[in-house]
Formats: sequence, structure tokens, C-alpha cells
Amino acid sequence: MQARAMACVAAALVVLAAPVSAQRSATAKETTAAVLKQKLDAGEKVLVIDVRSDKEIESGSIPGAIHIPMEQLEARMKDVPKDVQLVFT
Repeated sequence: MQARAMACVAAALVVLAAPVSAQRSATAKETTAAVLKQKLDAGEKVLVIDVRSDKEIESGSIPGAIHIPMEQLEARMKDVPKDVQLVFT
């Protein structure tokens, strides 16, 4: 399972952002999977939100990530904590 999770991290295009909307926020920044892994390994306060479809999630996901399909993201953002760095994969 660890290898599968690492494959998900390695394959992820992540965007660090706060806040999020249907279009990329002016404060959003792209980063690499390696940087995300460093942040997670260091215990930084990061919330990973996996926006892939239910079918895509079947192949695995980053441990601790929450799944919010892209088409539900805007409606569900009110439930996402605001005191943490958000990472969308």
C-alpha cells in the first residue's frame, strides 16, 4: 500500500491554494509531488483534496487525502477548514 500511495503522490499535479473557486485563485501556486511529499513527511499542516472522479480514485490516493469530486468542489468548500494549506490533486 505504501508503494501505491507514493505512486499517487509522484503522479499528482498539485496546486497549493487558499481560497479556491471554479477558476484558479490569484494566490494559487503549482508545486511538485516531491515538495508535497516533503511537506507531508515534515508534518506540515496540509489538507490534500483529491478532486478526481470516483472511478479514478479506485486506483489509489494519497494517505489522509479527502475526496471531493471536482463537480462538487465549489458547493463543498464551506465544509473545508480555512486554517490549513490546501493542496488539490
